[in-house]
Amino acid sequence: MLENEIKELRDEINKYSYNYYVLDNPLISDFEYDALFNKLKKLEEEHPELVTPDSPTQRVGGLSSSFAEYRHKYRLYSLDNTYNEEELRKWYERVQKECPGKVELVCELKIDGLAIALTYKDGLFVTGVTRGDGIVGENITQNLKTVKAVPLRLFQNADVEVRGEIYMPKTSFEKLNEENLKSGEKLFANPRNAAAGSLRQLDSTITAKRDLSMFTYTAIIEKSDYIPKTHWESLQYIKQLGFKTNPNIRLVDDIEGAIAFCEEWKTKRFNLNYATDGVVIKVNRLDFQNELGFTSRAPKWATAFKFPPEEITTRLLDIEIGVGKTGAVTPVAVLEPVNLAGSVVSRASLHNFDEIERLDIRIGDRVLIKKAAEIIPKVIKVVDSSEHDTLNKYVPPEYCPECNSRLETREGEVNLYCTNEQCPSVIKAKLEYFVSKEAMDIDFIGPSVISQLYSRSMVKSPADFYKLTIDDFMKLDLVKEKSAANMYNSIQQSKSKPFARFLTALSIRHVGKETAELIANDFSTPESIESATLEELSRIEGIGDKIAQSVFAFFHNKENINMVKEFIDLGFNFNDSKIEKSTELAGKTFVLTGTLQTMTRDEASNKIKLMGGKTSSSVSKNTSYVVAGANPGSKLDKAQKLGVIILTEDEFLNLIGMNK
Repeated sequence: MLENEIKELRDEINKYSYNYYVLDNPLISDFEYDALFNKLKKLEEEHPELVTPDSPTQRVGGLSSSFAEYRHKYRLYSLDNTYNEEELRKWYERVQKECPGKVELVCELKIDGLAIALTYKDGLFVTGVTRGDGIVGENITQNLKTVKAVPLRLFQNADVEVRGEIYMPKTSFEKLNEENLKSGEKLFANPRNAAAGSLRQLDSTITAKRDLSMFTYTAIIEKSDYIPKTHWESLQYIKQLGFKTNPNIRLVDDIEGAIAFCEEWKTKRFNLNYATDGVVIKVNRLDFQNELGFTSRAPKWATAFKFPPEEITTRLLDIEIGVGKTGAVTPVAVLEPVNLAGSVVSRASLHNFDEIERLDIRIGDRVLIKKAAEIIPKVIKVVDSSEHDTLNKYVPPEYCPECNSRLETREGEVNLYCTNEQCPSVIKAKLEYFVSKEAMDIDFIGPSVISQLYSRSMVKSPADFYKLTIDDFMKLDLVKEKSAANMYNSIQQSKSKPFARFLTALSIRHVGKETAELIANDFSTPESIESATLEELSRIEGIGDKIAQSVFAFFHNKENINMVKEFIDLGFNFNDSKIEKSTELAGKTFVLTGTLQTMTRDEASNKIKLMGGKTSSSVSKNTSYVVAGANPGSKLDKAQKLGVIILTEDEFLNLIGMNK
């Protein structure tokens, strides 16, 4: 019966709203919530006689009881959402029916934070209130005063109400969760929850310790010497008053320009240090906005284009165990396939067994997953459900799933390890790492080829790759002559790769790509490392005692010495490839911001270190240079305020000698 279906939908949405807005504990992703809300909205539009005053469509959100209630002078509306170009064009067509002709639009990134309204009288900050249900919010004035992006006094004596989003930078969010993990406190699921949780602290001194910021996006002007006529002018006015606005806004002629902006930021947003889940598109002219007006919950003159979800719920079907090149045993979630951020995800990281226990993850649970670093899916939390307690608790394995050796822990580490150096999984993982792009970068040799080579006893150690012939490769399944020749040639060509790559490929404990380059800059051949003392290795800048001991032990192990000698006998040529440290960079501190075109930021950072400089993640008066790539963040603003020298990418390349 339709009436029952609508009632069940309302009850479900109300439950999710309560958990999201009141408890700061979302049970489903925004994408799934929007789908339920739109389904209810559509049913009510088709059957208006079934609309009730308490329906979720008749209000914006929920309200926490932790702070005093505050009735908004001007209602805070929500936004209707669109998910594709067709829906955007239909919205624009509706706008043009009311406002014929050319209608300019303003595109702004939709910040995934906590909506707030700030009231100023004669330029002084008076009240700060959360959105709440759009009519009544929470008075969090004292906590908002701790946010440095909220000006206590404006540059002009205006009476104005400003709306904005409080957010926590991604780097600050990660740091907060790291600290909470160490102290045994609650971990936040995402930066938005961290920001909301920080603002809702009853003790404002705790809020002050959290790194919160704010972007403002609109203002209601009651008294001012200047009254803007467009939304674009309003944004410029807000900046003049002393507020922080998002730098990534654009004025476009029509909906095609807005669609291009949305498409551009689908992937560019991942370079930002704050979370954004879409684009807000607004009619520019304020008189057009007044003419278009509002529905019961949203302005007709604005819409939100939502990016594909970065978080979504799905079912955990199983937990598989992987064994890496160090012997570390890693649990991997096998998931019911689901579309996440534009790709189908069926597996996700569970990090380690302590994490499984902390989250109390059980096979059969519904779990919330997201893209970590926007690439690798990971399980964030279990979605509360009545069936969770009926499932069996997960018990970590005691034996290696590959070789059946007993698993062990190492002092100070949370991972379990297979200590059998001849474990097939460990050997294959080392072989795969040896040929990977980070190490020797050997094309055409993937996991399936390595699996065949290993199972046929053709390759047991990395040196064995260099003993293979084209005929050997042609014995493998589905490998023809051309493919065999490509594999052989790629292997042979790698003999002339830089020593740092070879050092990386050896899978020495604690030695990754950057560390290998630092070592290779001081010791450019295997023989020089073998003859080095532990003290000499420890003196390499950026190499601590732990890494030095690991390198020393590796090059004093008889089997490893013989393996390295075998590489040399097979034709490896390690030329002295030391990079002379620039006197210009020695002692200089660099901060990198934005996207570089000629190299990654990691590569640029490593180049700086190799040439005697240092890198830092934050700008201070001790910073020598800030290298600004495309779409730089707030670090650029801080550098300008402090008078730090700012380099373009070309200027940076000139400084390190790569443009000569």
